[in-house]
Amino acid sequence: MQSSFQLDNKRSVTICAGLSGTGKSTFTLRYLVNADLAIRFCFDPDGEFAKRLDLEPAHDAYELGLALCNGWVIFDPHTLFAGRVTDGFAFFCDWAFTVSERVPGRKCLVVDEVWKYCTPAAIPAELALVTQTGRKRGLALLVNTQRPTKLNGSILNEVSEFVCFRLQENNALEKAGEYGFDLDELKSLPDLQFVARNLDSGGELRGRIKV
Repeated sequence: MQSSFQLDNKRSVTICAGLSGTGKSTFTLRYLVNADLAIRFCFDPDGEFAKRLDLEPAHDAYELGLALCNGWVIFDPHTLFAGRVTDGFAFFCDWAFTVSERVPGRKCLVVDEVWKYCTPAAIPAELALVTQTGRKRGLALLVNTQRPTKLNGSILNEVSEFVCFRLQENNALEKAGEYGFDLDELKSLPDLQFVARNLDSGGELRGRIKV
């Protein structure tokens, strides 16, 4: 079996945080559409990715394989894992990690509110593997959340980029402050406006999503 280990890749774990409706989901979708990615792996138990991208989700192993051909793998876990979404999430993380070994190029696993599938104290082994060693297979992780304080330390310790839309809850602001953000600025950001920090280079970017 051919391997596509990419040992020179830097870590690539992105947190996109913000209140509901401030633009973080739109930011993520724009990134997925415009980035030079070989495959986009989207865990989609609520159907949001499929609906907003107007793409059919994959429900089983056969459909997952077919989806690889067009570079968009949107997984609805409810057929294979009825009533067991957490098990479906672990399966998808493992599947994406395994597939990424034999597919060259950059890949990205995207998860909304990943804290639903882990806690600050515990994380599925499959997600930990993506977070800590996915870079060797060119597999990045992007998580959207309204609650950065509920993210597991394995994710927080590997963060390479942190993108913030407006935050107001004190604990969420304090967590963003640990990564160098100006809390007064975050509290007053208009909808669709963000501040992004690259934690490896120290660079900072401000922008606004056009709709």
